[in-house]
Amino acid sequence: MIRTPAVVSTAAVLFLIWIGLILSLDTQELVIGLAAALIVSVATGGALTGNLFRLLKPARLAAAVEYVFYFIWQMVKANIDIFFRVFKPVIPVRPGIVKAGLHVKSPRARSIVANSITLTPGTITVDTRGDFIFVHWVFLPEGDVHEKTQQMVDSFAGRLEKIFE
Repeated sequence: MIRTPAVVSTAAVLFLIWIGLILSLDTQELVIGLAAALIVSVATGGALTGNLFRLLKPARLAAAVEYVFYFIWQMVKANIDIFFRVFKPVIPVRPGIVKAGLHVKSPRARSIVANSITLTPGTITVDTRGDFIFVHWVFLPEGDVHEKTQQMVDSFAGRLEKIFE
């Protein structure tokens, strides 16, 4: 069964990514990109984005924009932290895996939380099981490690919940 809104929104996102990658408005390249986007979105049933038209609600759109800026800010902070750790004479590492609660119901939101943590340098999602997520840290934070991990997970999940729930 083809979910038309999901297929159309996935095709639109893929096409915009295509335009961003080729940086050209040449007709042939646009036609190829549109054809590829449509083929992939139909083949996957729109699984990449789901129905993004739900984001047209102002509250969800604002939450999505806020999430993007929040994620970029977390990436910048983590990159700076890793940069300084790498260039110290003795690289300070204190690795560990911490279990935290993951209290979002949407499978897409759960996946984005896990991927956001993985894309933030210094952390990686090892596994998600039930209502839990396991996060590997290159350098465990000072203080209550479980509380700081839970705060990080909740900061991503809370923002995504406004978008997908």
